[in-house]
Amino acid sequence: MISRRSTLLALAAIALLGGGCTTVGAKREPAYSGPTKTIKGYLRGSPLARLSPSSVVYITAYDATNGNSKPMPVIGETSFTLGRSGYFPIAYEIEIPAAKSAPKVALSVQIGTPGRILFANDRQYSQTTGRSMDIPMGETPPRIRNFRRGL
Repeated sequence: MISRRSTLLALAAIALLGGGCTTVGAKREPAYSGPTKTIKGYLRGSPLARLSPSSVVYITAYDATNGNSKPMPVIGETSFTLGRSGYFPIAYEIEIPAAKSAPKVALSVQIGTPGRILFANDRQYSQTTGRSMDIPMGETPPRIRNFRRGL
C-alpha cells in the first residue's frame, strides 16, 4: 500500500516536472478587444529553398515611430505552422490593434523548426502607409561549432 507521504511527494514531483515543460511551435494569435489593422503580404526567398511542413513562421510587429534609437515596443505578434511542403513565396497576415497602430511599423520575421532558425529577414522592414508589404527572406548563416573538446 502506498503511504500518504509518498503519494504527496509523487504529486508534487509531477507538478514540478509538468510545469517546466514547454512546447515549441506555433503560438495562438492574440485576441484583441477592439478594432484591428491587418498587414499582409508575401515572404519572398530563394526559389530553390525547400520548406518542410513542420516549419514555423514567427512574425513580430514593432512601433517604429521613433526609429530604432531606443527599444521599439511590440504592438503585435503571431506565428503559424506552414503545414505543407513547398517553396517560397509564403503568404502572411498579422493584425495589430488599430487604437495603438503607429504611423510606422517594423516587421521582424523568422522561419524555423524547433531549436533552429532557417530563414530570417536581414533587417526589420518598415512601412509607413498601406496594408501590404512583401518581405525578402535570407538563409541564416550556419552555426559555428566549438571543437575544443574534440569532435
